[in-house]
Amino acid sequence: MGLFGKKKADICCICNDEMGVLNIEDGWICNSCFKEYCDSLSMTKAPKILRKLDIEKTISSTKKNNELQKIFNPTNNIENYIEFDEDNKKWLVPKRSVNDKKAPIIHSYENIVEFELLEDGDSIVSGGLGRAIVGGALFGATGAIVGGVTGKKTARKVVNSFKIKITINNIDNPVEYIELINKKTKTNSSVYEKAYKDAHKILSTLSAITQSIKVADNINSSSVADEILKYKNLLDNEAITQEEFDTKKKELLNL
Repeated sequence: MGLFGKKKADICCICNDEMGVLNIEDGWICNSCFKEYCDSLSMTKAPKILRKLDIEKTISSTKKNNELQKIFNPTNNIENYIEFDEDNKKWLVPKRSVNDKKAPIIHSYENIVEFELLEDGDSIVSGGLGRAIVGGALFGATGAIVGGVTGKKTARKVVNSFKIKITINNIDNPVEYIELINKKTKTNSSVYEKAYKDAHKILSTLSAITQSIKVADNINSSSVADEILKYKNLLDNEAITQEEFDTKKKELLNL
């Protein structure tokens, strides 16, 4: 390395190319990588406690999301609140403001854990993969039927916040919120009525998605159980060895 060459200790620990300008917990980070990290995630930590692993994970997740953006093709949307790509089994919540520079995060259907309608912070309607199917459950004041969703009627005359919370099986982005009302609104107004109708459409769609996943999982579980039973019969009839049975069982259970 020449007199003016880069010192290894000062090289960015993320790209291993540019000179580091910011000292983080376990190395240095260059301007380019730091900007890429900031663009990927609104910073809530002081730079001195940033870690290489956190930065790499965030940048990688953003690049993956950007690739999904290229193939995401919305086949259904509910107002400007949520979009669905039925062909690829993906969905996203669009940006709500032109000032929001971060691209919407694309989620898979199977990553929806549960969803609920929050009115001034209180849950009035909920459903999801972890809930039993409740046929004929009334959806709030609208009286609409939503399979797999349980709800209760509101007693408020005025609300300040009305939004849907979707819990996702993603440790980096575990929650999405769909804001329907964010200011003081009378519950007997046309604004509230429209918000309720939009919420009904969104929750009905989410319910249909989670129920279809339940059915698919049950079918797959039954198929796997049948296959294991078939090989167990072969084992009992000494047509295959115990080792062959164990190997096939692990393969079917994806162990």
